[in-house]
Amino acid sequence: MRPPLLRWLSLRVKLGCAAVFVLGSLLPPYVPKTALASDEGPIASQQFLFVEDGFLLKSSSLGVQGSRLAYGEGLIHRVQDGESLPSIARRYGITSETIRWANDLAEGKALQPGQELIVLPVDGVLHTVQRGQTLSEIAQAYDVKQEAVAEQNHVRDGKIVAGQQLIIPGGKPGAGGTMVASNDGTSLTFGQRLGDAQLRLQLPQDPARQRGLAPAVGAAITQTALQMPCQNCIITQYFNAAHYALDIQTKGGGPIFAAEDGTVIRADKGWNGGYGNVIEVEHANGMITLYAHNKELYVKEGDSVTRGQQMAWMGNTGLVHGPTGIHIHFEVRVNGVKKNPLLYLE
Repeated sequence: MRPPLLRWLSLRVKLGCAAVFVLGSLLPPYVPKTALASDEGPIASQQFLFVEDGFLLKSSSLGVQGSRLAYGEGLIHRVQDGESLPSIARRYGITSETIRWANDLAEGKALQPGQELIVLPVDGVLHTVQRGQTLSEIAQAYDVKQEAVAEQNHVRDGKIVAGQQLIIPGGKPGAGGTMVASNDGTSLTFGQRLGDAQLRLQLPQDPARQRGLAPAVGAAITQTALQMPCQNCIITQYFNAAHYALDIQTKGGGPIFAAEDGTVIRADKGWNGGYGNVIEVEHANGMITLYAHNKELYVKEGDSVTRGQQMAWMGNTGLVHGPTGIHIHFEVRVNGVKKNPLLYLE
């Protein structure tokens, strides 16, 4: 049995603990004065964005410059008096070309005060996902690593949807068929999903450049990254480890079209290692397309061609098997590496 003095002390300790607990639950928490006031003015309230996968992300404080993109951390910059494209680029640590590509600005065009510009966080281009595209296909089309695109855009498990905007770090327009948001006079909002009516492809088209080409035939322009090089044609052989190209056939033959704007760097007749009468066209972003087995050639080395412009007539010259082997052997090379043309045609 405990002595009376020990029982008295134990009771007083229990009562004291109970009193502290009650007072602590009633009184407001202590906040240091330094956390309540600052010489620089009131503390801005924190802003948060709910995103689709359930995570809560805090946005950055941007003032009057624009709103931050939740995923890619790009922003909208409102042009001020006296600002130019190079000065804005220096401010954000990117190149002028990156801003020009993202906003579809003509080279040398002056900026206007109040104009809103998409500013990417890294050098590259802005791509809008098309129906059926995968992250792997998009990365291959721009010749960049899939992991880099996923990390920049916070893509989880490679899941993307049509209309979603992706920042392609290190990408350039041309090879990937860069899509940009159409600025129809409404305020720009960055990161939203866009409908087909709000998209336009950066593919300069000048019908006047097609004059004088014989015969004068042009393809119906498509919205894929590259134009199909023939019309009413079917694929007879796919890209594989033994055949780094597509064989495409129009029954009985037909015109061959340029897959994209570029410059003819080869237009040779003869055997040419089995290619037969062959054309090569150099495009932007280190891309070259090759068109082989042609019957006739209508362009020469050094000519500039536009997307959908006729360059040749389908044939079976070179190494072609069988009397009905009329087709086009179509190759796509990016920085010297042969790519699957379907990545750019679908």
